[in-house]
Amino acid sequence: MDGDRMPDRRPHRADHPNNHSIYMVQSGDTLTQIAAHRKGLTARDLAWLNQHPLDRPLRIGQRIKLPHQAYLDAGQAARTKFLTLAHYMGTHGGKLPPDPANPPSLESQILDTNWRKETKNGYDFHIDVIARNRRTYGGLSLAASPVRSRHSQAQAGKPDRLANDDGGHFIAARFNGPRDSFNHFAQNSNFNRGSYRVMEDSWASELRAGHKVFVDIKPLYEGTSQRPYQLNVIWEIDGKKFRRKFPNEAKGAEDGKR
Repeated sequence: MDGDRMPDRRPHRADHPNNHSIYMVQSGDTLTQIAAHRKGLTARDLAWLNQHPLDRPLRIGQRIKLPHQAYLDAGQAARTKFLTLAHYMGTHGGKLPPDPANPPSLESQILDTNWRKETKNGYDFHIDVIARNRRTYGGLSLAASPVRSRHSQAQAGKPDRLANDDGGHFIAARFNGPRDSFNHFAQNSNFNRGSYRVMEDSWASELRAGHKVFVDIKPLYEGTSQRPYQLNVIWEIDGKKFRRKFPNEAKGAEDGKR
């Protein structure tokens, strides 16, 4: 008979015995205090799960269903994946990503799209939604009177700038690099004054010799950090391409030719 049916206790439900433990209310307990035992759990969640009015005091000895952390984490992961897939499909004409089981993170989807372009002093700068330079390219030229911005250099990379960083340039002042903040980044001082400067010196020598030098610089970031962990640089000298990967630390560079 319908009236004799057992409650629906599917394995994925919060009220399934495998997905929660029982907490015995003690003196002074509130739903908010009990919820604090789990990351991501709210008093409203507990009230719903236990069918207990949010504004009604608890009784000492009352049995409260308290979800396991693993269950809460799985639910958060499922919600995040749903939002990630929905955003991807919404920005790709309804198509799923190549690997739907492991879609690009929502963070990367947002940060890796909708860049704006600034063109200054003959160089193109692509800037993401949190004001980070993601790509710089253009033909180099030598400046008659290089001009720097001490303010932009001092602010570069904050709040993720490290104590041993300089305010480095993607395009140096000697190549007519603009003074704007998007042409600056927090650069390890040894890297700035060592291997990067050696490469820039070689570019300057080529320009003085009458050769054409074109550069394409792509900084790489972790998450939302304002400090790149690596710069990938490709440059051409009269059409001949070279490339180097520079870790933003006191190390040598990986170089190659193609």
